Amino acid sequence: MVSPSLRLVSQHTYQKTLCLPKTKFPNRSNLQKTVDVLIPQSSQKLYNHQFHEFLRRAATLDQPERLKFVKENLFVLHDGPPYANGDLHLGHALNKILKDFINRFQLLQGKYVYYRTGWDCHGLPIELKALQKLTADADKLSPTKVRFLAAEHARKTIKNQRNQFEKFAIATNWDDHYETMQKPFELRQLDNLKKMINRGLIKRQNKPVYWGTETKTALAESELEYKEDHISTSAYVRLPLISESVSFLQKQFSLSSEKGIDVVIWTTTPWTMFANQAICFNQNLEYGIYEFGDRYILLQSEFDTKKFEDEKALLITSLTGDQLATLKYRNPIMNEIDEKPFIHGDHVSKAAGTGFVHTAPGHGFDDYAIGIKHGLEIFSPVDNEGRYKLDVFPAGLQDILKEPGKNYGGKVMSEHITDKVIELLGLNKMLLKTEKYLHSYPYDWRSKKPVVIRATPQWFADLTDVKSLAIDSLKKVRFFPDRGHIRLASFIKSRNEWCISRQRSWGVPIPAFHKRDNSEEVLMNEATVNHVISVIERKGIDAWFKEDEGEDMKEWMLPEYHDVAHLYCRGKDTVDVWFDSGSTWKELEAFYSDQLGLEEIPFPLADVYLEGSDQHRGWFQSSLLTKIATKNAPEAPYRTLITHGFTLDENGIKMSKSIGNTVLPESVIKGDEKHGIPALGVDGLRLLIAQADFTTDVAIGSTVTQRVADALKKLRLTFKFLLGNLQQSKSGYKLLEFENLRPLDQYTLEKLRELNTEALNHYELFNFSKVLNAVMYHMNNHLSAFYFDIIKDSLYADAIGGLKRQQVQTTLFHILDTYRSILGPIIPVMVQEAWNYLPQEWYKDSSASSESDIAHSPLLRPWAIPPTVKSDFQIHHFEQNELKILQAFNKEFRKQDSVTKPAQTQVKIAVLKSDAFPVSADSLADLLQVGRLQILDAPQPDGVRLSLSNGKTEIDLLVEPSELHECPRCWKYNSQSPNALCERCDAVVT
Repeated sequence: MVSPSLRLVSQHTYQKTLCLPKTKFPNRSNLQKTVDVLIPQSSQKLYNHQFHEFLRRAATLDQPERLKFVKENLFVLHDGPPYANGDLHLGHALNKILKDFINRFQLLQGKYVYYRTGWDCHGLPIELKALQKLTADADKLSPTKVRFLAAEHARKTIKNQRNQFEKFAIATNWDDHYETMQKPFELRQLDNLKKMINRGLIKRQNKPVYWGTETKTALAESELEYKEDHISTSAYVRLPLISESVSFLQKQFSLSSEKGIDVVIWTTTPWTMFANQAICFNQNLEYGIYEFGDRYILLQSEFDTKKFEDEKALLITSLTGDQLATLKYRNPIMNEIDEKPFIHGDHVSKAAGTGFVHTAPGHGFDDYAIGIKHGLEIFSPVDNEGRYKLDVFPAGLQDILKEPGKNYGGKVMSEHITDKVIELLGLNKMLLKTEKYLHSYPYDWRSKKPVVIRATPQWFADLTDVKSLAIDSLKKVRFFPDRGHIRLASFIKSRNEWCISRQRSWGVPIPAFHKRDNSEEVLMNEATVNHVISVIERKGIDAWFKEDEGEDMKEWMLPEYHDVAHLYCRGKDTVDVWFDSGSTWKELEAFYSDQLGLEEIPFPLADVYLEGSDQHRGWFQSSLLTKIATKNAPEAPYRTLITHGFTLDENGIKMSKSIGNTVLPESVIKGDEKHGIPALGVDGLRLLIAQADFTTDVAIGSTVTQRVADALKKLRLTFKFLLGNLQQSKSGYKLLEFENLRPLDQYTLEKLRELNTEALNHYELFNFSKVLNAVMYHMNNHLSAFYFDIIKDSLYADAIGGLKRQQVQTTLFHILDTYRSILGPIIPVMVQEAWNYLPQEWYKDSSASSESDIAHSPLLRPWAIPPTVKSDFQIHHFEQNELKILQAFNKEFRKQDSVTKPAQTQVKIAVLKSDAFPVSADSLADLLQVGRLQILDAPQPDGVRLSLSNGKTEIDLLVEPSELHECPRCWKYNSQSPNALCERCDAVVT
């Protein structure tokens, strides 16, 4: 037996004769090199190269051919602009990186990509953030000063966010982006507004809107969030019938005259009782007159009268809808004697309340519709801050409603005002009962305060005809996931109007002229808007917001209005920011017409829109509605609409700064000990996003990031193994034909082809997590645990120029190239870094100039297609023979007590029934990794019997310790004498 020390000396002697893996590809990524070199190389330089190539080719074609070329070769993903306020969070990373997966996949499919990023710059949050830095005098600032501060804040934020976005390895040109505060964008947006005005879609109306009392502006539905545990003080209120109605009922039903009759309503907003104009009932429900103390009209049978009395109430008579419609009542809380009507309303149900709905057209959407239909006053006694306008109340009420210590009314949603209103109802003998009511209520998503619904003059876009065209256009749109179609369509169907005006300074102005002595007398038409646009183009949009001067107004108005220009002033309302971002499709039109010079604009404008699922009620909708409204055709701006979920912490709780459970993208890239997150680098951040099912909410924490770290390490080691064994070659880096490979190599390439096909299918359906799962399964099972393990002996110990080594290297290059294309969209930095360490002779002519290196980028090379069998027979043969023998060998090997690895064994195969053994002995020895393989004729009684080639061949397989000695070079037990080289190693060394 050879001593351990002698064995080590002997092995060391031959170490330099082995062809061990050799590559400078590092075990770990270097963050500084990644930021300085690899990200620019794999992202911005890559994008610019392919885009300039696209422009060059397009410029050589005439109009018809150019349009055809664009339609067939250009892929456009339109970037929904992130809001230029605050630092980036993981939701931003999720969104941008998902888009990059799609764009990079299209590049590998041979498409050119146009992806221009943008920022949403106007709106209240930026305005408020800019003003936060000032003192209490912020309210006294001029609109132009507010705009200056807001623009400055937006520009600073864009610079900061861009620096953070660049670290995500996004393929785009960051120097060429759009901003909604850029002059060309603002002019295009005003052009959209002009076209809608020309079509008669923009109207000014005094009607209820959601109103933010803290932000003092109208709000869109998309700017609300519903608090499910909001508590209101609800009230059961009695309103007296006028004497004529009481007399009618007394006579009709022979009632005594000593008692009056009241109708009972239930409301969760007692503060709106001052604006009551009618009571709605449903003529399809049953009502009755009840007596419990006094007489009351209530919903019959379904309503529990015990809410008011312990004893059972007495039903005196039933009332029909026709009878109710003849009644009148009055509202004592306003000391009014005017009679008010009972009106049928389909919205009245028996689900809650008394069957009668208090109707205030100035404070409710259903109420407003009823009010318009029946000519009721649209009355709202609430101001911009959500306080009562005390001057519209009787003198006695003004003193009661004043907030202590202040000379104006308290906010109507405050407990103080609720208590005062309840007190007033009691004083006027109108209150039957109050109770706390838990329900869902809309809050301003910015101020986190409850909104009020109040009537105020606003600009509205009429969507009556637009929405039907919009719904039709969605029939041509693909949705991922499919449920997005129903969600978006339902939001659009429910909209009849869009309040597009906001009472703020930081935005695009609504170009209306108001009479100075009557602000509701407005001048705005296509011609006046055209003129305003021409002035803004010359002077800039800030000029609109300067203080009015008589002579200055002439410049803004057409010559035919110069004589009366001094009677007008410029409007102060700005356009809803959803109209801003909804107009970004105009940037695509400008690209096609201005940059490409196309006379015909391709349809649809973008191949993909991708945003969070909340954008069904936001950007997806506003983009569609502005496009349809201006074009008057059922043409959506997008071909495919993809939505993703939100980022959650590891416990499934939505990430929030207030809770303290947020994880920043930088924490994932650099690591965060506090949250137990390892440093993953940019590829790790991207891998983290790829591994999740983005169509649902994405949970992120220490557990999942650790799994990603493990996966990232395995991928890097796989690339290192491939690169290390592709460096040395005496065959001129020649790739062999599939037919010249061993069955093992062919089988491995077939499994690679199956992976490639599966990955392609998943990419087509945007199932990035399934792409990654397929890669990891293939890498662990078909490479690490199978092929790589088997080929190491040949790679390390065979002669460098040997055929077997060429066969293995050919297979390894195809594996690297296929992994390059499958993983390129997901981890482009690692793929680029690996490719940088691959000898160029494997993939391009050595005479190619270095200037063309970017053209040979692994991220621009066509999608790899592994070579494959011409028929399934070869793979089937390998599975039925070699793999069957391998499985039997592994089972028998595990029974051996005196050996620890296959190289210490010898295998005897007795061929019992066959014209010829269907397997190459050399290939089988490599596959089994045994020290010695013998093919015999005599049966092996102690072996295991196998049937091969579908029963055409029978063999005995016997596994036992090798009788030979360990080769000091390859460590296989196949040497004839101690310390001597085996036959293969001796030939290589000599």
